[in-house]
Amino acid sequence: MWFLIESNKRKTILLLIATTIVFLTFGTLLGIVAAFGRSAIENHEGAVIGFLASIAVLIWVIIDAKNNSSKLFLCLAMGNEAKKKDFPELNNIVEEMAISSALGYVPKVYFILSEIPNAFAVGINKNNAAIAVTTGLLSILNRDELQGVIAHEISHIKNQDTLYLMYAGTIFGTIVTISDVLFRSVGRSSRRSSNKGAGLIILAAVVIGIVSAIAVRILYFSLSRKREFLADACAVQYTRYPMGLASALRKISSFGNKEKINNILEKECETENQIISCMYIHNFSQTAAENFISNLFSTHPPVSKRIEVLRKMGGADITEYNKVYTTVVSKKQLIPNKALMKMDIAPLAIVAPVVSSAEKETDNLQNRQRNVKNAYKKAMDYKIIQCDCNVKLKIPPDFKMNEVECPECKKIHKIYG
Repeated sequence: MWFLIESNKRKTILLLIATTIVFLTFGTLLGIVAAFGRSAIENHEGAVIGFLASIAVLIWVIIDAKNNSSKLFLCLAMGNEAKKKDFPELNNIVEEMAISSALGYVPKVYFILSEIPNAFAVGINKNNAAIAVTTGLLSILNRDELQGVIAHEISHIKNQDTLYLMYAGTIFGTIVTISDVLFRSVGRSSRRSSNKGAGLIILAAVVIGIVSAIAVRILYFSLSRKREFLADACAVQYTRYPMGLASALRKISSFGNKEKINNILEKECETENQIISCMYIHNFSQTAAENFISNLFSTHPPVSKRIEVLRKMGGADITEYNKVYTTVVSKKQLIPNKALMKMDIAPLAIVAPVVSSAEKETDNLQNRQRNVKNAYKKAMDYKIIQCDCNVKLKIPPDFKMNEVECPECKKIHKIYG
C-alpha cells in the first residue's frame, strides 16, 4: 500500500500548488482592484500589497489547517465525542479497522445527531485524526455494513486524502468569506461615493470572487471523485467483504428524496455546507444526472457505479477491484499495472461474515434505533430512573424540575444532582 500512498502524496502536492496559485492570484487581483483608477505606481503597489497580504493569509491558513481544521470541521458538523462506554460497537469497529489497515493508531470517534445516514473523516495523524458518524447511520446499518463505512473512512486517513480536503476546504472557505466581506464593504462605499468608477470596481470584485471560488471548487472536487473509488478499494481489502460496503452505500443513498432530506435539515436547524458535504461518504446535495457540467462540480462518483463494482468483485483485494473498475466505470485503470506490481498485493478471498441465528434475530432495525437513542442520551448525560413498574424514565440534562411523574404508574420520583 505504500506505493499508493506515495502516489497520492505526489498528486496532493500538485493540487496544493494549483490551489495556492489560485489563492495568490485572487489576493493580487484584489489588490489591483483596490487601487484601481489611481496612478500606475499606486496600481503596482496595490498588486504588491495584495500579493503579500495573500501570502500572509495563506501562511495562517496552512498553520490553522494543520492544527485546527479537524476541530473546525467537527464543530461545523456539530460532532460530539463518542466514548467507548456509550458507543462500544462503534469504537470496537474503528479499532478493528485501524489494526487491519496498519494505520498505527486509532482515530478519535465522534457522533453527529442527525437522521441522515452519513460519515466523514478528518485529520492526518494521531493528534488530529477522527471519524464522525451520524446517529442516522448507526440506526440503519448492521455491523458488517458499518464496518465497510468505517474502513472507507480509515482509508481516507491512511491514504492522506484528508490532507488536501482540509487544506483546500479551508482555502475555499477563506476565499468565499473574503469575497463576501469585500462585496459588502465595496457596496457600502459605492453608495456613499460619487466616483463613476465605483460600479466597475464592484463588477471586477464580483468577477474575481466568483472565478476564484469556482476554480478552487473545481480543484477541490477533482480529487474527491477518484479517491472515493480508491477508498472503496482499500476498504474492501481491510474488511475482506465487499458486499458489506455495497449494502451500506445502497441503504445510505436510498435514504430519502431531496424534499425529505431538506425537511430533516430544516428540522435539525442545519444549513447545507458545501465543504462538509464533500467530505461525507455520500453527498446528498449532489444531483444524480451524469453529464459534463454535473460531473465537473460533483464531489462523488455515481453511487450506482460504486455499488456495481463492489457487487461484481470475485475477490477482496485491490487488484480485483481495479479489474472490475475497468469493466464498469472506465477503461482507464484506477491504479496502473506498474503500481500494482510494485505494491505486490497477493490475491485475497472474500470472507463472508458468520452470523448466528440469535444474532440475526437481535440485529434488527428497531433494536438498532433504540440502542442508538439510548447511547446518545447516555452520552449527553441524561439521568436514567428505573421505576418499579419497569418503565425507564430518561431525564434530559436541562430538565429544571426536582421531581418527575412516571407516565405508567404515576409514581413520583425525586431527581437528585
